[in-house]
Amino acid sequence: MSDRKRYLADEGWLPAAIVALRNAGLQVIAPVRDEKGAVNLAPVAEAGDVTTDYVNVQLPLKRVLFPATESLLSYEKSEGGDVDMQPAPEPSGDEAAVIGCRPCDAAALEILDAVFQWDYDDIPYRGRRDKLTVVSFACSSPDEHCFCTSVGGSPHGVRGSDVVVYECDGGSLLEPQTERGEQLIEKLADGVRPAPDDAQAPSPPEVAPRFDTDKVKRWLDDHFESEFWVETSLACLGCGACSFLCPTCHCFDIVDEAAWNRGERRRNWDCCSFGQFTVHGSGHNPRPVQSARCRQRVMHKFKYFPDRFERIACVGCGRCIRACGVGRNLAHILAEIETK
Repeated sequence: MSDRKRYLADEGWLPAAIVALRNAGLQVIAPVRDEKGAVNLAPVAEAGDVTTDYVNVQLPLKRVLFPATESLLSYEKSEGGDVDMQPAPEPSGDEAAVIGCRPCDAAALEILDAVFQWDYDDIPYRGRRDKLTVVSFACSSPDEHCFCTSVGGSPHGVRGSDVVVYECDGGSLLEPQTERGEQLIEKLADGVRPAPDDAQAPSPPEVAPRFDTDKVKRWLDDHFESEFWVETSLACLGCGACSFLCPTCHCFDIVDEAAWNRGERRRNWDCCSFGQFTVHGSGHNPRPVQSARCRQRVMHKFKYFPDRFERIACVGCGRCIRACGVGRNLAHILAEIETK
């Protein structure tokens, strides 16, 4: 638990909080249910648009900081042959607050930070990250696909959050975790009040572990060439749904999209499950078969990333389980590995 002051808000506090933050000049991004019933994070202008009835948002929080596609630069060739190249506009200068993501999505930001601010400072990413305050809603009703406890998380985890909100009898308990979180609480003014010293967050719901990551890592260290990868890949469609819904996957491709004398250089999400992901300019593909690509996905998250950054590149959100069309999802594969 954080040593910072905690606050109480009465039931129904969220609409007034959104108004207060918008009046303070912040863009507010919160869960919104669309006409098809899917709940996703989206900018909100009206507090009544926000829903709190969801297990998790369908698409990960990462897309707020790392868009599925974005322009890096534009260029135009004049009739004289000169090329005018312009960098993409810097991210909006507006401060933003995400209100209502789950702790797993917030924890994923630490993994993205490790990549995008590692050996190279990714300016578009950092421009958005520096202006974002993350308010997560602790989970009260995880579903059967959640496995955060298997990867060191919790339905009430605080990693990556500036403020964590817990549902309590008659209202909510708000726990700032960072200075940025305290600054957001100040903007709520009379919408919150200091919590008494004995105020307690509810106990987190139980999420039974599905596998032991230490056992998984030990097996991966010694089984790069195992026939298991061939067996487990036979059902994989290579569709990439698991990667595109994953809050920690960060692979991208950079392409030039030209139209006559002008064009853009764009960064687009990519996926290690795709057959052409590793094709070299020479035509050589070091991962020509699906078994090599399935192996890469598991190895990257549970061996290569921990070896380099000392943390697992998975937060157990369960999206890969919900999305897999053949039931051959990451959690299933890891549970099999543990038994070997």
